[in-house]
Amino acid sequence: MKYEGLVYQANCIYLIDFAGWMTSPLSLSLSSTLTSLSSPFIFSLHLHYQSSPCLSLQQDTRASPSLPKLDLHVIPVWKKGITGKGVVITVLDDGLEWNHTDIYPNYDPAASYDFNDNDPDPFPRYDSTNENKHGTRCAGEIAMQADNNKCGVGVAYNSKVGGIRMLDGIVTDAIEASSIGFNPNHVHIYSASWGPNDDGKTVEGPGRLAQKAFEYGIQKGRNGKGSIFVWASGNGGRQGDNCDCDGYTDSIFTISISSASQQGLSPWYAEKCSSTLATAYSSGDYTDQRITSADLHNECTETHTGTSASAPLAAGIFALALEQNPDLTWRDLQHIVVWTSEFDPLANNPGWKRNGAGLMVNSRFGFGLLNAKALVDLADPATWKHVPDKKQCIVRDESFQPRPLKAAGEITIEIPTKACAGQENAVTSLEHVQLEASIEYTRRGDLHITLTSPSGTTTVLLAERERDTSTNGFRNWDFMSVHTWGEEPSGTWTLRITDTSGRMENEGQIVSWKLILHGTSDRPDHMKKPRVYTPYNAVQNDRRGVEHMEAMMQETPTQKPEPPAPQSPPSPTPEEKSLPSSSPSNSSVSSQALLRLLQSAFDRQSPALPPQSPAFSAGRAQQREGVRERARAREREREQDREQGREGGERIPQQKFYQALERLNQQREPEQSLYRDYSERFYGNQPYRHRDDRLIQALYDMLTDNAQ
Repeated sequence: MKYEGLVYQANCIYLIDFAGWMTSPLSLSLSSTLTSLSSPFIFSLHLHYQSSPCLSLQQDTRASPSLPKLDLHVIPVWKKGITGKGVVITVLDDGLEWNHTDIYPNYDPAASYDFNDNDPDPFPRYDSTNENKHGTRCAGEIAMQADNNKCGVGVAYNSKVGGIRMLDGIVTDAIEASSIGFNPNHVHIYSASWGPNDDGKTVEGPGRLAQKAFEYGIQKGRNGKGSIFVWASGNGGRQGDNCDCDGYTDSIFTISISSASQQGLSPWYAEKCSSTLATAYSSGDYTDQRITSADLHNECTETHTGTSASAPLAAGIFALALEQNPDLTWRDLQHIVVWTSEFDPLANNPGWKRNGAGLMVNSRFGFGLLNAKALVDLADPATWKHVPDKKQCIVRDESFQPRPLKAAGEITIEIPTKACAGQENAVTSLEHVQLEASIEYTRRGDLHITLTSPSGTTTVLLAERERDTSTNGFRNWDFMSVHTWGEEPSGTWTLRITDTSGRMENEGQIVSWKLILHGTSDRPDHMKKPRVYTPYNAVQNDRRGVEHMEAMMQETPTQKPEPPAPQSPPSPTPEEKSLPSSSPSNSSVSSQALLRLLQSAFDRQSPALPPQSPAFSAGRAQQREGVRERARAREREREQDREQGREGGERIPQQKFYQALERLNQQREPEQSLYRDYSERFYGNQPYRHRDDRLIQALYDMLTDNAQ
């Protein structure tokens, strides 16, 4: 474990790089000048002591050494003296308590306005529920003051922050446009953690005026370099929402940011879509840590949550990049985010794919977790070369006639293109891809749309939304994807529209479409060599001092499994190669045993399952029934424990859960496996609680049963 500190001038500023999340407020009593403090963010704590000599504080707050290190790599940037100086960020929200003692030193009135009451003061309206706390919390993450023993420290703690009060009232197109376009030559970064209703049935985007404000900011903002718009990807995961139906995150002008939990997993609230560019940490399930920030009434909070908390962290990191290189254009920054975000800390999630340009991308996380150090290093003006001018190539079929679609049917449209080769707007290296389509359908939420590039990268442009029963379809809706970033667009694209809902009354047609290719005629300089992925940090897969699943199974003998059917072993994925391997014989036996345990756990915890394979069903019914009965008995015991004020899970060390999960990850196949079925099912359908812990609890219980 590495801990880092930094001293400025005569004062001591301690920057502690945490490898975990605080489980409770950090209370210290070192002198009369030090009060109770809370961890500000998941990756760092920044304290100032007036006492002398300076004291050093080091602490690892992870519950288990096998938990990943939670680090956005901000501290190495601070060590360079880069803290957001000269960069102005405004938070578009419900107001800003600008006189908060952790915010006021960095408050910028010129980046602030109240469009709800039409005056220059963005101060929030107080009420008994503290409803209008959101903007203050988001601003605190960005620019909380250092060196004051208050709530914490902002990512860009020497930047200037303003607030636009625009959500505390009726939000019109004009109010949105005025907020998005406010003082664009003074404000560098706009942070927004709002959008259409995350109800799983809304399709909505910027109105005409707001769209014009985006375009003006991109063309004229920051004196022609382009305003930076950072947008939270949405919190509608539990409602089955899809951020491809959110026209703000789906815009080519915004940097859409998703969330990862302290477990390195996609949280229950996160939405999947092809427009998400990158990820920052935030809250997870109900026992996971949340984000600490400033709060109303000059207070602090430890309960800031959702993608609302991720987007401001990203905005703060981008402020560090703009201090390093103020000449970055809006497209430079998007390229740098794509090229430096890391998939390694999130590799245990399903859905990762390598596109035709060699970039790892995922509809839950975009190109991965933000890495502030790598991002700022790449932005260094001594080495960074601006990306070539943006080109746009529109591909359409003028002879296209509407094509009908019914339930259980499929529309396949092949789109050959030379990507405007030989013309001034030729595209040879892709950035964003948009499909503008008009579709009529009797139940919009049953549609599934994919687009496959000439390089073979298949992107889901629209996933089914069970709650969306609208008959309105889509009218000139732009479905946007970043998943083919860096690919060569020439060749045949394939568009597929399907309905597999089984609702035979569904019917409709695709009325029109056009494919819009955004990119460059020449390959950007930084992309002329392939992206090389390395472990995100030394702690990420460090399992020293943690016994592995093989050892655990040797200590707990099980019944001899039936011989497995011959099969070709799957090729190891990068994350599998980084984990310890077992001997071939042990691996085969362990794999079969774990798969049987997984199937049994899956049976008990999921009411609706696909048919079992013969390998699991033949001759196993009696054994499964015994396992279920023991599981029911254990559940009754745990319920009794809870009634007595104890958590049943405490009987088993949490470390065991992560050992088992690690082993499961080793055994799973890239595309089809029970583990993936389990993950996908529980991401979409299960109640608000730990999905993987339930599985690992069941697995560990079964291992214990077999040992008895």
